[in-house]
Amino acid sequence: MRIPGPGADPYAPAMADLKRDLELDVDMDVDVVVVGAGAAGLVTARELTARGLTVRLLERESYSGGRIRTEREGSDHYEHGGIFHTAGYRAFRALLGELGLAGDVVALPTAFSACVRVAEQWEHVDYGSLWGPVAFGALGWRDRLSVVRAAIPALLAKRAASRDLGDLVGLAHLDTRAASAGLTTRASTYFTAGPHEFLWGVPSEQISYAMLALQLHVFTGDLCELRGGASRWVEAVAADLDVRYGTAVERVEEDGAGVVVRTADGGSLRARAAVLACPADVSARLWPQAPAPVREHLTRTVYSRIDFVYLRTRDALTLRAGGRPVGMEVITPPEVAGRTVGGVYVANGWVRAGGLWLVTAANGAGAATKSDEQLADELQSDVEKLHPEMVGQVTGRRVVRHDPYTPTFTAGSVQRLRAARAALPGSRIDLAGDHMTAPWVEGAVRSGQLAAERVVRTLQGT
Repeated sequence: MRIPGPGADPYAPAMADLKRDLELDVDMDVDVVVVGAGAAGLVTARELTARGLTVRLLERESYSGGRIRTEREGSDHYEHGGIFHTAGYRAFRALLGELGLAGDVVALPTAFSACVRVAEQWEHVDYGSLWGPVAFGALGWRDRLSVVRAAIPALLAKRAASRDLGDLVGLAHLDTRAASAGLTTRASTYFTAGPHEFLWGVPSEQISYAMLALQLHVFTGDLCELRGGASRWVEAVAADLDVRYGTAVERVEEDGAGVVVRTADGGSLRARAAVLACPADVSARLWPQAPAPVREHLTRTVYSRIDFVYLRTRDALTLRAGGRPVGMEVITPPEVAGRTVGGVYVANGWVRAGGLWLVTAANGAGAATKSDEQLADELQSDVEKLHPEMVGQVTGRRVVRHDPYTPTFTAGSVQRLRAARAALPGSRIDLAGDHMTAPWVEGAVRSGQLAAERVVRTLQGT
């Protein structure tokens, strides 16, 4: 047995042996096929390629990144998703460093600072501070106490959470109730519902307490973004990989010493292993023979949707609450009333001249039934009524829709995920994607790393 020296790749000796074996297997097209070139698929392929394996990514769209997509117009850009991160995103920050992009991280000091609509007035709240609920004027002392009591188990789990902000499985023991359990109605309505409805399009009562617990550690420090657009890191990873765009996959199945990946055009690829880096429902369709715990996780995963419009403005307008600048405003369901708007994020830094506001449709406002023009009209009208200074300012509009958007991780889903992950080692078909870890960028990156580790161990054992 060869022992790697200090600082050496611990997988290198075994992978060298594996590569010699693979060279003798002329029936294989590649070592590993990764289906889906979103963030998770790209990281999976990158990790496997670094181990010396040949990897091919199959992507049905004409671009990489999935919902992490930056549309550019000259020096201006518009984001689709996966925009932000914090210092706690260790795996993602390390990846940016490896790609030479660490110097392009921009901190947004006021981004966690928000204003919430309460009784037709704006109340300031800091979602990036543990003192946020205490200082939130919309809550009475009973409401504040309920928030503090609900937060105690999450704070006690800080060590487990801080080790890996990209993996909910570490907090599966907290997956016994909904995030709103134990909160007063007012605290749930005006405090926790804000980031959940705005960021994920789902109310607090529909997500697991384990997810809320991890969020308490995610939402600390400054919110950060990548200068020039989130797609920069995606494009940098994809540039060094074998990605075949416009290739839809119909089915993936184990076949003797490997797998067969069948494509929609009637073709097929043979490989020693495959990783499905697709949404949960797509993975369930592609892999009908998945182990029972895996299939239960895939078929029971629930996704949110999001609909929003970018309003380009003549001047760079800002938001304030209580005399302080804020990065976003939130309108919770009781305050939506006859409106369509659910929140606003100020994105002036994404355009060279003038300003840019990202305006989301409220969950339950029926955005899916509205045409792009109708949705844009209603959201612009709502914003102009809430902010008269916007009247006459809008010079352009762009509607963005994502369905599905992110997995919501309802109560009980993290325990199902843990069971599914336990059933994967040894299988020649594996899974990656934020539904396998957590619904943010760090989760996508970690899911790719974890899938690659499982594949390497499986191939080493053959």
